[in-house]
Amino acid sequence: HVDFSVEVNRSVTVLDGAVLVVDAVAGVQAQTETVWRAIRNTDKAKSSSSNAETSGSTTSTSSAHGSHQHEPLPAMMYINKMDRDGADFRHAMQTVVKKLKGSNPVPVQLPLYRVEN
Repeated sequence: HVDFSVEVNRSVTVLDGAVLVVDAVAGVQAQTETVWRAIRNTDKAKSSSSNAETSGSTTSTSSAHGSHQHEPLPAMMYINKMDRDGADFRHAMQTVVKKLKGSNPVPVQLPLYRVEN
């Protein structure tokens, strides 16, 4: 949830990796994109500070909530809720490719199921 964005950014700095859970019906949602940017370290604070560094400015990369610089984290994704009506593994994977820039999803296990009338 958006209320926890500051906590997510702080927590990411001490992690060794991350597991993102993606809804099989809805696909990637807005907060998933926010968490993805945090774990990949592509937040706006970094890009604005690197612009300042290249212009010769000595502006600090710390925000009001502290510095959140870190190496991009390795991540795994789990497509959840495959038992729900409307679940679509391919659609969920397509939203990962489309919305999570820099991701390279590789299915480790494909869901096998049959829809009965």
